[in-house]
Amino acid sequence: MGSSVAGMEGLKIADVLDADPRPTFVIDLDPDEELPKPVDGIKPLVAVFSNVALRTHERLFDAIIGVDARGLNPRDIGPETDQDTTASDASFAAFRKWATGVTPHDESGDIFPLSFLYADMLWTGSTVHKRWRLISGNRLWRDTGPLHDLSSGSPPDVATGGLRAERAEKKKKKECIDTPTGTTIAAESARLPTKTTGSSDDTGASSLSTSIVLTTPEKAVADWTCEKPKGILSPHLEFARTIHWGATPLGSMDSWSPEFRQAANLCMANPHPAAIFWGSELTMLYNEAYSNEVAGNKHPALMGTGFSGPFAELWDYTGPVFAECARTGVSVRKEDDYLPINRYGMLEETFFSWSFTPLYGGTRRIQGFYNAPFDTTKQVLSHRRMRTINKLGECTAQAKTVKQFWNMVLDGLQDNERDVPFALLYSVGDGDDGDHSSTSSGSTISLKTCHLEGSIGVPDGHLAAPLNLDLKRSRDGFIPSFREAMRTREPTLLHTRDGTLPEALLDGINWRGFGDPCREAIIFPVRPTNGENVVAFLLLGVNPRRPYDGEYVSFTSMLNRQLATSLASVMLFEDETRRNRDVVEAAALEKQHLTQQLDLQASRLRRMTELSPLGMFLISPEGVLREANDRFYEMTGHTRETEYEMSWMDFLTDKSAAIMRGGWQQLVGDRQPWSSELQLKKSSPSPVEFNGESIESWVLLTSNPELAADGSLRSIMGSITDISHLKWAQGLQNRRLQEAEETRRQQNEFIDITSHEMRNPLSAILQCADDISSALATCRNDVAPVVQPVVESCLDAAQTITLCVQHQKSIVDDILTISKLDSNLLLLTPVASQPAEILRRAVVMFDPELKAKDIQVEFDIDASYNQYATSWVTIDPSRVLQILINLLTNAIKFTAPATVRLITVTLAASTSPPDCGSQPGFQYVPANTETPAATMTDDWGKGELLYLRFDVRDSGCGLTPSEKQMLFQRFKQASPRTHAQYGGSGLGLFISKRLAELHGGQIGVASEAGLGSTFGFFIRARRCAPLHVDDPARDAPLPIETHLSGSPSLTLRPTPQRQDYAASPSSVATHNLITRRSPAAAESPAHPQPSSYFDAQAPASLRPQDISILVVEDNLINQRVLVKQLRKHGCTVAVANDGIECLAFLETTHFLKAGGVALSVILMDLEMPNMDGLTCVREIRRMEAEGRMVVAGKGGHVPVIAVTANVRDEQVAAARGSGMDDVVSKPFRIPELWKKMEGGLIWDVRRI
Repeated sequence: MGSSVAGMEGLKIADVLDADPRPTFVIDLDPDEELPKPVDGIKPLVAVFSNVALRTHERLFDAIIGVDARGLNPRDIGPETDQDTTASDASFAAFRKWATGVTPHDESGDIFPLSFLYADMLWTGSTVHKRWRLISGNRLWRDTGPLHDLSSGSPPDVATGGLRAERAEKKKKKECIDTPTGTTIAAESARLPTKTTGSSDDTGASSLSTSIVLTTPEKAVADWTCEKPKGILSPHLEFARTIHWGATPLGSMDSWSPEFRQAANLCMANPHPAAIFWGSELTMLYNEAYSNEVAGNKHPALMGTGFSGPFAELWDYTGPVFAECARTGVSVRKEDDYLPINRYGMLEETFFSWSFTPLYGGTRRIQGFYNAPFDTTKQVLSHRRMRTINKLGECTAQAKTVKQFWNMVLDGLQDNERDVPFALLYSVGDGDDGDHSSTSSGSTISLKTCHLEGSIGVPDGHLAAPLNLDLKRSRDGFIPSFREAMRTREPTLLHTRDGTLPEALLDGINWRGFGDPCREAIIFPVRPTNGENVVAFLLLGVNPRRPYDGEYVSFTSMLNRQLATSLASVMLFEDETRRNRDVVEAAALEKQHLTQQLDLQASRLRRMTELSPLGMFLISPEGVLREANDRFYEMTGHTRETEYEMSWMDFLTDKSAAIMRGGWQQLVGDRQPWSSELQLKKSSPSPVEFNGESIESWVLLTSNPELAADGSLRSIMGSITDISHLKWAQGLQNRRLQEAEETRRQQNEFIDITSHEMRNPLSAILQCADDISSALATCRNDVAPVVQPVVESCLDAAQTITLCVQHQKSIVDDILTISKLDSNLLLLTPVASQPAEILRRAVVMFDPELKAKDIQVEFDIDASYNQYATSWVTIDPSRVLQILINLLTNAIKFTAPATVRLITVTLAASTSPPDCGSQPGFQYVPANTETPAATMTDDWGKGELLYLRFDVRDSGCGLTPSEKQMLFQRFKQASPRTHAQYGGSGLGLFISKRLAELHGGQIGVASEAGLGSTFGFFIRARRCAPLHVDDPARDAPLPIETHLSGSPSLTLRPTPQRQDYAASPSSVATHNLITRRSPAAAESPAHPQPSSYFDAQAPASLRPQDISILVVEDNLINQRVLVKQLRKHGCTVAVANDGIECLAFLETTHFLKAGGVALSVILMDLEMPNMDGLTCVREIRRMEAEGRMVVAGKGGHVPVIAVTANVRDEQVAAARGSGMDDVVSKPFRIPELWKKMEGGLIWDVRRI
């Protein structure tokens, strides 16, 4: 068979048409040259080809072919016609219109209708590629013999209304039947009309007789359901009579009603497939045509059974149709309806035009249905497959290259999912050919490589579809079948049953159409009609629900021919195009390159815009946001739907919006670029910092005006950059810098305070030491015994040294404690202790100072202390005592200057942490979470957990709210004047806070300016058993007591810092600021004469006794020691405690008052309360500038020397810049001070 098919491929279409005996011609529906139109406006029949049968019939050819053709009368072909010329001309116009027209029902371009009667000929037409129209004519048959009876024909002829019946052996005589009107109905045989005066729809009266003779049939069985039917029973009727109908819902045949018998006889006599579905079970009765054309293998078991069982595959679809027809009684008609039937061992794709007609069986109710199905599967499949062939031709006609051709082939096959369940297309090229679509010159398999051009239904990377295959050596995919198809060069059928279609290669394919896997596939070795080489392999799956029969073979043959023809056209076109393209190829390539570059640049710009971290925008001159990338909307929170004038400014804060309006004016009005940092409103999602808190959203907006060629403003384009983290980092950096600066300032302040506090007593120490050394040296040189005043002077100097050392020691202790706390080296030592006893010891330690300052102390043991029996608990008594000492020290310090001097200490207990509600305004300082509480270890015992609270309330000056905020911080005091007025380093409360937190507690304060303060803290403790009475640890001194006591000389408490605070309130008012040297004092041994240093260094005309000095010093010890030393050498010394008192004294001097007190120099401290030294000296210099200073009628200058412990260069420079004449740094000796005074500061002052 293969060789026969190969032989057919050599045939030409012209040879086939010439062999056809029917007159046939071909016309071009889309000619390249436009033909002239006739007067009637209908295209002429200009044939591009006429076969031999038409060309030999010259009259027919001349009458219908050509521009001058005028049509043909039937008499020109046959003698029997009476058609006139006018009718012929009209028919020819209709014939031309039909032959050149196309169907209006679809886009196939086919002829409609498929046939046409003209000039006693039946003409049929078909269209190829929507262009070539083939028209063939068939002569109508005429019966010239005598008429015969219909009853003389065979049953098939009678049933189908055949045009001629065989003559029966016995001739019946014509019978005449008299009608009531006397008319005889003659029995005449039917014959085709010999004259056509209109269309097939013409219902006009016929000139022929329509009377027939109705008699008993000679062969057919009138009623096959009767007990003894007469006539010849067909095998199917005999089978139907053998059915045991009594076992079916229909009952036995003798019980069938006349109406049902009539329907059953009608069904069986119908030459077309027909069936009756009777009763609610739809019991089936069908004729022979139904069993052959519809039932298939379901027959004979189908007869007498219900429809839903044997046709279960159809019931889901037909069941509702039965139900609707039974409900409404309206007949149902379906055309080309898809019905999947399993009748030949497979679920088959079939199409039927069928109808359901209700049967009433002589009643008023529907008893069953009459079904008349016509199998239209061949027509539907043929139309579908032809549509695929046409679609393939249309698609491939668009291909310009072979490479495009492969894609178009797959596109053409894409729509027919049922006949193309899957497809693979491999092009064949040379092994080293980079263009897989190119054709090679040879056919040697060893040089071929298959490249996958595409697939339908096969996933990428599937086992059956490798990208490249070696046609000789590879065993992958379908290469073995490809080699066989290349050898035969014919479509090859593959089967799963014989292994040629491996099932392993079918796994994972996405089956199209019905979704059923294919059992067969076809390989098309594609080669052009004008070549011998196979250039591709097309593998198509066979429809799993259709047998691969002759019609399927015809479809594959047409498909193969269409591929070959289309491929040849494409290859010819490609060759022709290649030859014509050489001239313009360079320009085309350059244009393509430039286009690609432009597209690439545009694509890159689009991608850059979308991938850019910048928010890009384009705004119209009216302020409407025209375009923006996703990042812009993401950063700003602006929605794409909201686009009105200046809507894009809604995401800015009010301040930034005002800035933006100014920038918009610059952009639109001045048409100048503009950039600024803008703050956004809360964005979503908000950026967060390291601790998870949201930060402000900031963007850097950079914009430029886009100008048209005429200089007009076209748009504003720009971008926004998220600088939120940058702004946050800058803010963080600024805060860190400020914090670092503040830390440095605090450290410098602490260093200054520490240096000041350490150096301040050193001057007193040095001067007291000099005093002792001078006195002892004098006694050693003199023979006279030591007098009592000298001894007292030495003792007083020694005590002063002791006090200064103790002051320095307390500062060093605080610094060491801070260091241990920062390094977590300070550990608590739990000891069984009595809290009340610790409180008593703390007060006893300050007893001498309390008495000296006339301060009363009251004990307040709260009832809760005894209620919870907390007389013995486990705590660190030394650290608790340290906290109490710090609080009592502050209380004494701030209470001493007050009018009412009262300190109240309170002790309370509780089982839970005490709150702040017991005292109005009391607040605990938030605890430092980094400070671990050390009271829960085993060393503290297992006793009940208790909380002890200590309060120290004073009647001092109190604190303002801003001053309270500064407490409990490192290096911090209530105010800058606190140190100047009361001293201290600002570490005591900070240490107390950390020690309280180490005990698992907190510290707090309640204070109001002018009403005193209450400092309180609570600690965590555990109840414990009391120590034995004889236990030496019971009354042993605490380490801090020993540390603070030391030698007996260290038990002295520091004296007040201020001179005015050292005296009682009554004596303060009478304190004399000026102390002059009296003659008696000069002669007293307690006040020796000026030292040889003064006598040696002073000019001969100036003696120390003539020098008047004002000492401005707030520290009592330094003040007393310095005054003592200066007076000891014979100077007149006055004392002031601060700058205000200094200015008051200056008003009494000769500088401001004629005849006033003489003043040679002012020795001024810097750190003082009320008015510091720098402020005071600036005021003095202001007075000098105003001319208020007068000495002997001339302008005067007041010599002022700074005496301070602030010795850093910037501090010295600040002092000089404020107006100090010189600076003496502490510690100093009197000779050093005298050098400063003798340096030309006072010698030119005329003695008064």
